Amino acid sequence: MWWLWIVAPIAAGLIFVLTGQVDQRAFSAIEAWRDALGARRAGQGKVRSKVAGAKKKKAKDGRPKRIAGLASSLAPVAELAGGGKVLGDYELAPKVAYARFVLGDLAGSSDHQTVILVMEEMGPTFTARPLPFVDGKPAPNTGIVFSKHPEFMEGYLVEGSTSLAKAIGKWLTRPLRELLLESGEVWVRVSGKAMTLTIYGPVREEKIAALLEIADVFVAEHGAEGGPSLFGEDEDARAARLAEDDEDDEDDEDEDEDEDEGEDDEDDEEEEPSKPAAKAPAKPAAKAPAKSSKPTKG
Repeated sequence: MWWLWIVAPIAAGLIFVLTGQVDQRAFSAIEAWRDALGARRAGQGKVRSKVAGAKKKKAKDGRPKRIAGLASSLAPVAELAGGGKVLGDYELAPKVAYARFVLGDLAGSSDHQTVILVMEEMGPTFTARPLPFVDGKPAPNTGIVFSKHPEFMEGYLVEGSTSLAKAIGKWLTRPLRELLLESGEVWVRVSGKAMTLTIYGPVREEKIAALLEIADVFVAEHGAEGGPSLFGEDEDARAARLAEDDEDDEDDEDEDEDEDEGEDDEDDEEEEPSKPAAKAPAKPAAKAPAKSSKPTKG
């Protein structure tokens, strides 16, 4: 076994080099994303200054700043996305939104980019994830039933207590479901007043940017502190952007929206698992003609 004394150091060195390369590529992606987001925020600041007629000021560094770690109330939810080597936590919006980047480890966890959000109100506990494939085919969807949104059920599995089904359906609105379907790779976890959005796979600038676009909409819908923009936009600019995004998909959704129009809001959001219909009270059996000797059926 003397050869182990030679092979082991070589293997350890190789692992160190390869791991270092992966780390460096991930850090480069994070920095590229920070620079791009900082530039976008700076552009929003220029627009606001022109509109307000304000004097030119030295532009602030709009890049997300790295923080020492997540608050104790958010860390447990963030860890649901998976363990591994945390490359860094970054603040997206004070007291509202944070980004975490993780490299998987030998324990079986996966690389991922996650946005952690603080919500205005407590939400129903659930997980929404892309419907898994088994033997190359979509697995049976055994989660919460979205009867009025079959396309969503073909792509997403929503797991939670059946007693919370209606609350989950109301929380996860149709626009949010459409957004998840469009991406097809975002996991959503809600617990208490915290929520995480995760894309698994190598940490890459384009994946982080795509995740942030989706997170911004979730913040607008459920975020604390009034749901501030993650891109530094004011309310009017953000509303206009979201409205433009909705118009792009309007043609595809017209048919679905027409079907929902005229129904109660509660019915629109009702997404409970299918249950056997309650039987109507039995009506009294009609009396048989006097001359008939056959028993009346109930």
